[in-house]
Amino acid sequence: MGWMGWMLAAAAMAVLTYICWLHAVVLKPGKADALIVLGYVSKDGRIHPLLKERLDEAYKLFRQYGHQYIIVSGGAVGSRRSEAELMKKYLVEKGVPAERVLKEDKSSNTVQNLMFSKQLMKQYQLESFIIITNLFHIRRTKYIMHRLGMEGGFSANRSFRSIAVFQLKLTFLEIRAFRLTLPIIKRAIHDQNNG
Repeated sequence: MGWMGWMLAAAAMAVLTYICWLHAVVLKPGKADALIVLGYVSKDGRIHPLLKERLDEAYKLFRQYGHQYIIVSGGAVGSRRSEAELMKKYLVEKGVPAERVLKEDKSSNTVQNLMFSKQLMKQYQLESFIIITNLFHIRRTKYIMHRLGMEGGFSANRSFRSIAVFQLKLTFLEIRAFRLTLPIIKRAIHDQNNG
C-alpha cells in the first residue's frame, strides 16, 4: 500500500473512531422526578422522525417508571406552533395524561432547552431528571449541562437503523454545532449570573 492508501486508511479510521465515540455514550434510563424531552425543528407542524424517536422513548420510559412529569422543550423554530405544543399533543394522543406533560415553549436552541427546563423543574419542585434526545446529541448536551451546573441521566433510542438512516449526517454536523454552542453558553451563563 502506497502513502495515499495509508492516508485514506488513517482518515477512514479517524472518521470511524469519531462516530463510535459520539454514539458510545452511557445511557441511564430509570426513575426520576421528570423526563425532559429536547425539541427538534419540526417544519409545517409535522413532527420530524428524530423528534418522534425522542417522544417514543419518553412514552416507553413513562409507562415503565411512572415519572411525575414529562417536560417537552422547544419553541416555534420551524413552524407557527411550538415544538413543545406538537410534542405534548403527540404524547397525549398516545395516552399520557395532559396534566403530566409540562410545556417549555420559549427555547430556540439546546442551551435554552436546558435553562428553561431547569426553571420549570424549580417551579414544580422537581429535583431529578432524565434527558431524552438522540445519540449524536448527547455529548454536546452533557457538556452544556456541565457548564450550567445540571446533573441528570440520559436515554435515547440506540437502534442501528436510526443511526444509519437518520443520524449519520448529523453526527458530522455536531462538530459545527458544538462550535456554535460555545458563545451561546457563554452568554447564557453571563445572563444567569447577572439576572
